[in-house]
Amino acid sequence: MAYTSASDLEPLADELYEASGDDDFRLAELIRQLPKETAVRLCTSDLTNALQTYIYAFEEEPEIAIYERLLLQPSSQLLRGIKIANVELSEIIFGFDKKSSLFFIAVWDGEKFLKAFSGPGSYREAVKYAKEMSA
Repeated sequence: MAYTSASDLEPLADELYEASGDDDFRLAELIRQLPKETAVRLCTSDLTNALQTYIYAFEEEPEIAIYERLLLQPSSQLLRGIKIANVELSEIIFGFDKKSSLFFIAVWDGEKFLKAFSGPGSYREAVKYAKEMSA
């Protein structure tokens, strides 16, 4: 089935939440089993929160301060980017690039993205890069 609208995704989200038993790592595993297009639509909608999408995208739980910030944000905000930390003079942004269809963590200097990372370990790499740029 092609999930073309939020109303199409709602029953799927309900099924996934029930099957995961409120375990965000289990939810991420179930989302990874979906066709990529469906997973991306779900993970950029208001049907998931940014924490759940972070775990899906990076296969790890974020630090507690980031955890709490992402828990309160709908995943749809990733289309604009969510500031998750400050490192030196840079901001660390969690977002989604529509063009490449990738979730990323990027270093922002207040004017432009300096570098973006995707996949497991992205947050650590972004922090390391931000610190190196400040040195």
